[in-house]
Amino acid sequence: MACSDPLKCIRLPLAALLAVGLLGCSGSADAPGGAGGAGGTGPGGEGGNGGAAAGGGAGGEAGAGASGGTGGIVSSPKTQEVLFVGGFMSELYESLSLYVQNELDAALEERARSLNVRIDLPLNQSINIPVGDAVADALPSVSIIEPGGFVSFHTQEMDFGDGAKNISDESASFDSIESVESNAGAILAYLLDARAQRKQITIVSHSKGGLDTLEALLRPEASDLLGETVVGWVALQAPFYGSPVADPAPSNINAVLLSVFDGNGESLDDLKTSARETYMAAHAVDDPSATDIGDLTTAIPVISAYTTYEASGTVAGFASAFASSILNAAIISQISQIVVDSYWDTPLDIPGVISRSTAAAVSLIRQRVSNALEAAVATIGLMDLTNTYMNTIVGVPNDGLVPRDSTALPGAIHRELQLGDHASPVMDVDPLKNFWTVQHRNAATRSLVEEVRALAGVTGD
Repeated sequence: MACSDPLKCIRLPLAALLAVGLLGCSGSADAPGGAGGAGGTGPGGEGGNGGAAAGGGAGGEAGAGASGGTGGIVSSPKTQEVLFVGGFMSELYESLSLYVQNELDAALEERARSLNVRIDLPLNQSINIPVGDAVADALPSVSIIEPGGFVSFHTQEMDFGDGAKNISDESASFDSIESVESNAGAILAYLLDARAQRKQITIVSHSKGGLDTLEALLRPEASDLLGETVVGWVALQAPFYGSPVADPAPSNINAVLLSVFDGNGESLDDLKTSARETYMAAHAVDDPSATDIGDLTTAIPVISAYTTYEASGTVAGFASAFASSILNAAIISQISQIVVDSYWDTPLDIPGVISRSTAAAVSLIRQRVSNALEAAVATIGLMDLTNTYMNTIVGVPNDGLVPRDSTALPGAIHRELQLGDHASPVMDVDPLKNFWTVQHRNAATRSLVEEVRALAGVTGD
């Protein structure tokens, strides 16, 4: 525990030395000299003097001087720890990836319905075989993701090893889709416990996790933690001033995303630009009775980092092009010939013709999709849909979910990272497009952590 009154810390060793001297002088004639005085507890305290020889009899042997204090109460150094606070990326990744998957399914189905075959018969007769509708109905879903097949901060945690914790693992109260108010309480409880365990925490947050962290650090109970327990904070892509994507509006974009920001409903409200602007204004006021944002960024170094990019196309446009490449003229001709051959085998069994032709067509399409899907989907950015929305409708540089300017926390270092989307600094999004490699992601995180620790004067892993 640090001394709260430096003057008392200086006076204490002087009193201790006087007491030891008195004890040494009061020894009996044949008694050994007093024990050496204890080292000072203040800055640079020196060892006590040995006890003086007692008068009368043979003097006692002088006590050995104690070693000098090193300043403050001598204790073991604090343990350095990185605490990761994730955002709502798990729900977001699932929802947007499923949106891409659904677009591909719809485009392939629409294209398949053009496969209906007309067979010309003698005497100017003809027959239509509706195999296209049957194929469209029988096509399996294009599966591009495995549910839960990713973890935010997973590779960074492994990179830091035992020196890293994730709040979602450490606190049962933390939930990425809960409100800022709720998650801030979970973070603060963890930090108070960390103080008791003599830890020094560098926080690394992502997205909404930055809003949860900010609220936790602005609470009155956190004021004594700043600089002692919490030594620095790296906020990755935090929507401090909200995101237009979360604002209610009559658009297809927000209709998709409303299913992402669910939780208890407050998680969506917490991300709206109107709510965040009100929050930031309220906490920018210099109030001696409360910690404001200026106090926070003065007490500890904070780096607020962002990325930007521009999508090269739309998901719907890609899906249409992909479907056309699968069901091109060559395979349509091939399927038509299958239908014709099947018809002439059993001209009186039209249901059988449709059934056999559909099975053969679906098998061909499935094989072509399997061969082409991985390379094609890797060209789609996870956030292309929302990135295009903000680039064209709102007109602001962004990472697909958060505008660049929204990430600027007053008093913090505002840092641009390598080109990338909202997922780049925290996870891979295979099989969709990855802007960053795992190696770059780990190195960027470690570099930012080391920078805030250096600014705080903290060393060690």
